[in-house]
Amino acid sequence: MKYLLYSSLLAAGLVSTGCMKRYWPNGTENRLSSIPTPYQDQNKEVEVFFPGEYPADSTYVKVAILEHKVDGAVAYGTLVDAVKSKAKQQGMDAVLLLNKNQSTRLQKEGLLAELIAETIAGRELEDEYTSVTTHELAGVGIKFRKNLSYLPGYIQKKQVLSLNGEKEELLASVELNHQGIAGKVTSASPADEQTYEQYIHQYDLNHLLNEVGPQWRYSQVVGQIRTRKLLGKPGSPPLKKVKIQYNEQLLPARLELRSGSDLQSEFIDIAYNEKRQVSGKTISRGNKVFLKEVNSYSPDGKLQTTLHYKMEDGKELPFLKTVYQYYSAASL
Repeated sequence: MKYLLYSSLLAAGLVSTGCMKRYWPNGTENRLSSIPTPYQDQNKEVEVFFPGEYPADSTYVKVAILEHKVDGAVAYGTLVDAVKSKAKQQGMDAVLLLNKNQSTRLQKEGLLAELIAETIAGRELEDEYTSVTTHELAGVGIKFRKNLSYLPGYIQKKQVLSLNGEKEELLASVELNHQGIAGKVTSASPADEQTYEQYIHQYDLNHLLNEVGPQWRYSQVVGQIRTRKLLGKPGSPPLKKVKIQYNEQLLPARLELRSGSDLQSEFIDIAYNEKRQVSGKTISRGNKVFLKEVNSYSPDGKLQTTLHYKMEDGKELPFLKTVYQYYSAASL
């Protein structure tokens, strides 16, 4: 029975050495607010308030839960510094520390390499356990409202409109998370949501290039991400596989997209303006373009709209329009 166990461990160890890497949790999954919090200035200090202490400025937003765990002996100050560092990385102004917790568990001794060596040598292994104490400190990361003046520069949500001649009708409203990734979709009908998924979300660059999570994998070449994969259910093919080519400015220029069991690749060619902003993109199968997008920007450089075209008989037919809504001063 133990041979079966350790042989399985060996197989798992070999599988984990594949070229695709997973995105490890970075703490942003514990967000309490969707407002973006860009990385703090390196020299800006994050304030720390211990249990029972509160900032004099009570006008703040609770943004995220920050946690740090350590097995074995650790100084309280070390835990505080770790939580403070995570708060800074996530762009917080301050952190309200919660009470420290600790727990003890039994852990089986022996490294994977040792277990494999013993198994290969044919020796029966005796289970050995040791007591391990885990120390945990958590805190609530906050942003003071007086420091949210940057918010009007960030997109809060987008609305997708269907175009019928000069008539525009709301198809879907899409909320964005703190990283600009599309989240909750509100639509009038399942058909409308399917239209959004099929023609917009399927080719959304933030989704294909920047979204992370436990189901995403990636591979790099000389520091550049060249392939991304969105996993499906165990035993099923990946939901999406994206191969990325870069231009001379090291910006993504062409994506090769395969979805599910579809053997035919789709190609997304990305165009940029002089400010290195995406001016539009074309989506093709083989050498035939079937979708096209054109972005328009305000004089101050904010993305305002995206017009979505279907290609029919060589003609560009506008059929959808995305309008972007930014955080307002009233949300500060």
